[in-house]
Amino acid sequence: MGVWRKGVVVGRSSEVRRRRKKAALVVITGIENRKSTERKLRQLERIVPGGGVGPTDIDTLFHRIAAHIFVLETRVDLLKNIYSVFCPP
Repeated sequence: MGVWRKGVVVGRSSEVRRRRKKAALVVITGIENRKSTERKLRQLERIVPGGGVGPTDIDTLFHRIAAHIFVLETRVDLLKNIYSVFCPP
C-alpha cells in the first residue's frame, strides 16, 4: 500500500510498477540462466571425448565426464610413479 497524505494514497502506482519490474527481471534472469546453462553443457559435450556427436541426455554426459576425469587422474598417477622411479629424490 502507498502512504496516505491529505486524503490521497501516494506512491501506490510506483510500488506496483516496481513489483512488476522485479517480476519481469526474475523471468528474464531465469531465461538467461537457462540459456547460459545450455551453452555450457554444449561446450562440455564438445570437450569430453566421445561428445559433440549429437544431443545427449545430461545423465549420459555426466557419466562420460566422470569417466574422463577418472582416466585423467589415472594418467597423472602413472606419470608420478614413472617420475619417482626414474628420477628419485
